[in-house]
Amino acid sequence: MKDLSESTTPQAPSTTIIEALDTIQDCARGSRLSNEFWEQCAAEFDYLCKALELSRNQILLLALMCENGGAMSWYGIGEFLGISRLKAMSLTPDLDDLVDKRWITPASVRERGLRNQAYAPVWGVVRALRNNVKFEPENIENLSIQSFVDRLARYMANEGEDSDISFSDNLKWIMRFAGLNSHLPLCREVGEFIDEVSGPLLLLMVADYARYSGTDDEGLTLNEISAWFKRYYMFDRIADELMNGRHELFRHGLIEHATDEGYVDVDRYRLTLKAREELLDGFTLHKGPRSQRSTLNDNSLLKPDEIPPRPMFYNEKEKQQLESLKFILSQKGFDSVRSRLDESGLRRGIACLFYGSPGTGKTETVLQIARETGRPVMRVDIAGMRDKFVGESEKNIKALFNRYKLMCRNCEVIPILFFNEADALIGTRFETTRSSVEKMDNAMQNIILQELETLDGIMIATTNLTGALDHAFDRRFLFKIEFTRPGIEAKCAIWQSMLPELSELEIKKLAEEFDFSGGQIENISRKIKIEYVISGRKPAFDQIRAFCLNESLNRTTRPKVGY
Repeated sequence: MKDLSESTTPQAPSTTIIEALDTIQDCARGSRLSNEFWEQCAAEFDYLCKALELSRNQILLLALMCENGGAMSWYGIGEFLGISRLKAMSLTPDLDDLVDKRWITPASVRERGLRNQAYAPVWGVVRALRNNVKFEPENIENLSIQSFVDRLARYMANEGEDSDISFSDNLKWIMRFAGLNSHLPLCREVGEFIDEVSGPLLLLMVADYARYSGTDDEGLTLNEISAWFKRYYMFDRIADELMNGRHELFRHGLIEHATDEGYVDVDRYRLTLKAREELLDGFTLHKGPRSQRSTLNDNSLLKPDEIPPRPMFYNEKEKQQLESLKFILSQKGFDSVRSRLDESGLRRGIACLFYGSPGTGKTETVLQIARETGRPVMRVDIAGMRDKFVGESEKNIKALFNRYKLMCRNCEVIPILFFNEADALIGTRFETTRSSVEKMDNAMQNIILQELETLDGIMIATTNLTGALDHAFDRRFLFKIEFTRPGIEAKCAIWQSMLPELSELEIKKLAEEFDFSGGQIENISRKIKIEYVISGRKPAFDQIRAFCLNESLNRTTRPKVGY
């Protein structure tokens, strides 16, 4: 910390900036801004007015915010000082001037169940005061396109900003930043939009391009956009316009749906070539590796060539059913089936239900069918569909189907919409709802039932709990394939594929003695390979059989109860 005795900055005797602010906030608490308060802190105010070139009211507000550790609302200021909220609002001119001087920024806080307007120091203020120097705001006016976009990208990424500040809090700063640089084509374009969202959204796209261009993460997903705009009262309409390509930024040719190796991702958006050429002329991407996002979109497409081939073994009945399904979902078979259904005036969608015991290969079968038929898979994060806020879960499931419909229209090959372990979404509906959770589950199921009625693509759901399946789903699933535990022949084939070093006799003994699913046999195979790594020796047959005994567990034997 700089020694103020060596500084030419005016000061009260033996006082630093932080100490003077601390004295002011301590005396201000509950003071009701009395004359006694102003007189008591006169020396500190005189010192800080000269050192920081701010008014007394502004120094008071700054002291309160520093003590509070963040944003303060009118209510918070009034409560601290012991004055009414209305009287606190008389400080508005001083707050606005601090905003113009770029010492503080509009923010918001949640108080008494409501989100209220507030103000917070910008990044760097507290650091400067702590180092006993006057804060010098960063120059953000009349910048070059390079400096503007670099600064914008840092701000949007909350590098040095309060990560809890929402889009609505930062809206004024973003638009003011653009207004101070209206000589740039990008900022002039932003200023021409009438609505509150198009301009900031375009700037958000520009920041994303600056940070992620040239990586697999280029483009903003709807969830990422939602994190900024969700509190905007018309966000649902904006989301629908984005997914369907009707938003104003689409119409101006400034953004487009992202693509990945020919597949259109309707849930991700990026700048067009036109936007980059016309609005970012003179901007150069920084050399070196681009930033990478920390998370990936849960609903991104899994491409068929990303699915590793894996041998699958079934009992004869499901084998025949799956072979028929594979033909129907092949490009040739699918087109023929859809044409025939069209001619008959019947629904063209193919909805399938794979049900049965755990470990019987339901999930892997979906992936292998996708790989063999060349179809991408749109995986559904069922847990991510649920939201603690009323009505949000229903919106999420509706938005999911909207994305899938648009994906079907834009992709050359119709993808598979995959609901894995969908027990919670297709279980028996509650006849009488006693809680908000039960109401939400019923509402989500009703939406899925409606969407299945108009399905024009391919949906596959897997479940372990067939007994709890709601009857309304029975007729909605065109194909219902039960995955039973493998018979002797299928188990022998699975053992052979997993442990080819075993003899035919040993394989037959294991298949006859243990009623294992494919998943359980895979578990034993992994244990054997781990044992080999630990001991350096392949386990003998007796040890393999011991692994099997441990895997099966004795679930029929129960401890005795009573006397």
